[in-house]
Amino acid sequence: MVNQTPVSVNREMSVRFDEIGAVWEFYSPFAHVPGRYEWCRIHSPTHGSFDAFILLAESTALPPWVYLSAEEGLRFMADRYPESRTFRAAELRIESSPDGCVVRGLLRAGGGPVSFAEMRLAADCRDIPRMAPYGGGEAAVWGSRWSCAGVDLVRDGRCDGSIRFAPDAGFTGEILSAAPCLVSAGSFGMIKERSAKPSG
Repeated sequence: MVNQTPVSVNREMSVRFDEIGAVWEFYSPFAHVPGRYEWCRIHSPTHGSFDAFILLAESTALPPWVYLSAEEGLRFMADRYPESRTFRAAELRIESSPDGCVVRGLLRAGGGPVSFAEMRLAADCRDIPRMAPYGGGEAAVWGSRWSCAGVDLVRDGRCDGSIRFAPDAGFTGEILSAAPCLVSAGSFGMIKERSAKPSG
């Protein structure tokens, strides 16, 4: 496995939303159990590169629970998605194989509903990635004032691992054994401000 270390943004190359009205972001490594758990390295021209573990709500239109360890990621969430529930992780590692077909994630949380998570998400590299467009229009990202339209190049895979929740979360955890997942060969999205702002 290789661990492509996240890097800080070059401030001279940072992009302001009010200059172009939108910004493009890239996500890799990226693998997820659809609708539930996401392991993602976000590459943002405004905040740099950083790892995130995301516990999704009932819909991607609702604020999720997001775990980060890098200061860049914490600033990103505070600036971009203050509606989301963000937590500083005690330890967060995302690693991918050289061919990108296996993603491993480890989270030791310092708060919030999750206490620990460890997963291996693997796809068959002999499969050709398929294009999966997502977002578009005025659909809100995580209940925020931003929308996202992009394309994910995905392979079907299987996830093995476990997740444990905090005592007050209402349930203890889950063992994942060959659970269906998606492993991305690369994903990008255009982020822009919605014309209709969230209420409240």
